[in-house]
Amino acid sequence: MKKTEVFIKNIVFNDGSSYSFQHSDIVVFTGANNSGKSQVLRDIKSNFENKNAKKVIVSSIDADYIGDLQYLKDICVNKNGRYYLENININQLNNLDYYWNNKDLSSIHRYFINHLSTENRLQASNPASSFDAVNDSPSHPIQKIYIDDKKEMELSFLFHKAFNANIIVNRGAGNNIPIHVGISPQKENDEDRVSVSYLQKLKALPQIQNQGDGMRSFTGILLDTFTSQHTITLIDEPEAFLHPPQARLLGKMLAKNIPNGRQIFISTHSEDFLKGLLDANNENIKVIRINREEDINHMNILNNEEIKTFWKDPILRYSNILSGLFHSKVVICESDTDCRFYQAVLNAIHDGENDISPDVLFTHCGGKQRLKTVIAALKSLNVKTVAVADIDILNDKVTFKDVTEQIGVEWKDIESKWKVIDDYVKNQRAQLDTDEVKKEIANIFDKVTEPQLPTVIADKIKKVIKMSSAWSKVKETGKSFLVGEAYTAFLELCEICKNKGLFIVPVGELECFYKPDSNHGTKWVNNVLETIDLKNDPELYNAREFTKKMLEI
Repeated sequence: MKKTEVFIKNIVFNDGSSYSFQHSDIVVFTGANNSGKSQVLRDIKSNFENKNAKKVIVSSIDADYIGDLQYLKDICVNKNGRYYLENININQLNNLDYYWNNKDLSSIHRYFINHLSTENRLQASNPASSFDAVNDSPSHPIQKIYIDDKKEMELSFLFHKAFNANIIVNRGAGNNIPIHVGISPQKENDEDRVSVSYLQKLKALPQIQNQGDGMRSFTGILLDTFTSQHTITLIDEPEAFLHPPQARLLGKMLAKNIPNGRQIFISTHSEDFLKGLLDANNENIKVIRINREEDINHMNILNNEEIKTFWKDPILRYSNILSGLFHSKVVICESDTDCRFYQAVLNAIHDGENDISPDVLFTHCGGKQRLKTVIAALKSLNVKTVAVADIDILNDKVTFKDVTEQIGVEWKDIESKWKVIDDYVKNQRAQLDTDEVKKEIANIFDKVTEPQLPTVIADKIKKVIKMSSAWSKVKETGKSFLVGEAYTAFLELCEICKNKGLFIVPVGELECFYKPDSNHGTKWVNNVLETIDLKNDPELYNAREFTKKMLEI
């Protein structure tokens, strides 16, 4: 007989979107606070508890009911004339015919569906009651590893990776079956796991229910996901109570070790947990980002092929860009220095005004050429995205066109304006002509004595080469370098780009927002953040206005 199983085949959400799922899918719901991640799980559970129950985000669910009904009847236990499916009282066996044939799981949904809220997975590590291991079927996860040594060892191995300690079932504790945590006691030659001397050593170890919430929650998830027969498991914020490395490890464990034929639906607010899932390279992961607009929860799915494309890019994989899935808006900058400055200015604007800073993530992409890649990755999940670039992005037509098209600007709408600006700058005298560039570089090399070219020397040469174009002056002075038609074209082009989410620094580059400090890069931003009143200094008025506008898009 084929095991009786229930799987979610399709969900229609309240925005009208419809997504289909396979029997071994791991589906992850992400989004900003109050977007509806946890509510989706409650709606799924509610759908099977009561077909007529009112749901908030889920409109309807279509499920696969497979296997032989006789399988369920055969595993039921008769207790004084009443039948139990595990610990679910079904009263009479023929009741199962009604539930199954009418696809009404209201009375037996707990056999197929498990909802691991933060509360009940803390309770899952509490001692289970003792039972007749010969005549009764285990119903509690601890009872299941009580009779399955191999499963106990598997879970202990996973637990050890996270906490450098084992979990050990106490099989001689009387009315209860507790789990101890620590280094497994060694068995002497004449000892087995129920020897009094061994149990005394085991009793000296602390029990898991007396440990911190992190250990208890981690254990609860391991017990419930790796020992149960549930074909649908709902896990709400599995990262709760865990340190980031443990959250990432848990994500990887779930993705690598869950057997086929199990669906898991997860709500998470953790970049680390999500990275752990992706680390496992599981073919069945789907990520769904939720954007809430009033009473509508807009769903946007990232399928496995898109995840692979995203995850193989080292800039995306080893950055905090995935955190954008959990924020209302992401601002992508060229460098970390830019991120620190704009974030500090934003915080200063809202400081002392009894106002909470907007839910914005500032992240960098490692240069202009990477902007399009990060924009594409975030937009694929409908994350509200703003990009900020220095004015010299206009110096590279290919890069500028790629970024503008990715952000949603039609090149035909700005090409003529870009050309007016480009022609104007090309017709201006560079800071250094060719002979002057040669002379400057020669002077730099004359002072080099090392066999390998030092980085500081290479940077000086790059700076000289940049001065061979008038764009170096544009970057120092910003839009004020432009006059007449070129100035007008710049303002119009910036307005079109800004409306789609691309902000071009009008003063040229970050350091030009505060020119009294002549430093550059990290030293500049450190000095400004440490010594300048970001909220009130008149020199930073343009910086504050520029930052405010990012939030209006």
